[in-house]
Amino acid sequence: MPMTTTHLLVPLAATVAFAKRPIPWKLVIVAAIAAAAPDVDGLFKHFLHVPEGSIYSHRGALHSLFVAVAAGFIAALFHRRLRVGPLTAGVIVAAAMASHGILDMMTDAGQGVAYLWPLSSVRLFADWRPIHSGPVHMPHAAIHSLAQFRSELAQLSIEVLARFRSELWQLIIPMFAAALLIYFVRTSLSSGRFAVHTKGRSRDVRD
Repeated sequence: MPMTTTHLLVPLAATVAFAKRPIPWKLVIVAAIAAAAPDVDGLFKHFLHVPEGSIYSHRGALHSLFVAVAAGFIAALFHRRLRVGPLTAGVIVAAAMASHGILDMMTDAGQGVAYLWPLSSVRLFADWRPIHSGPVHMPHAAIHSLAQFRSELAQLSIEVLARFRSELWQLIIPMFAAALLIYFVRTSLSSGRFAVHTKGRSRDVRD
């Protein structure tokens, strides 16, 4: 799966690409948290002893589109604190959270995503899966010595760094490059329309 930090960056890239005016920082932060939140289910196995095949295990119910919509409804209720209208708050937070499952379905490893739960518990993958995803092994809960802890921590650091380098080139850089391209195209078109509009008004004044 993409790393949680990569999911966090999706709303930031979308803000760069599509925001026509400054977006309140509270909304951006909440959207980033929502984009990463489904990965909380990765802890259920370790702390709640949820079996791996359960719908509540990783890439299960919390990765669902309908859970994302529910999160959007909650954000809409608190839209005043986010300093935007209810529709804006709901759509942005729901879209941010829904993007998590879509990215996970585009990976070439791991379990499928229960994206349509509760309508269906079938775990889905996208037909196009360009994102390479390798496992990151968390340290075992029972570590009996400092040397063992250091060894497992070093191994985890190596795996996380390798994953980050991979996602930096596969996802993060292309995502922000596309966002900047959209931004410059959008601003150029807006500037062109403004210039045409200004010229038209000048001619009207002269006439």
